[in-house]
Amino acid sequence: MHKMSCFIKGTLVGFAVGAAVGVMTDPLSDRERRKISKKTEGIFRNIGSVMDNIIDIFH
Repeated sequence: MHKMSCFIKGTLVGFAVGAAVGVMTDPLSDRERRKISKKTEGIFRNIGSVMDNIIDIFH
């Protein structure tokens, strides 16, 4: 369990640092920002659904 927690934290930190460096080197236009926002909204909704299903299975 501890290894998984470290892996998730490391992945999130890497994603945040990579996103920050990417934005500094190539800023997004408003159109691109809206497109990414729509895609990430769907991704997080799907992740939430999967987590709900997993919790239901083990509960």
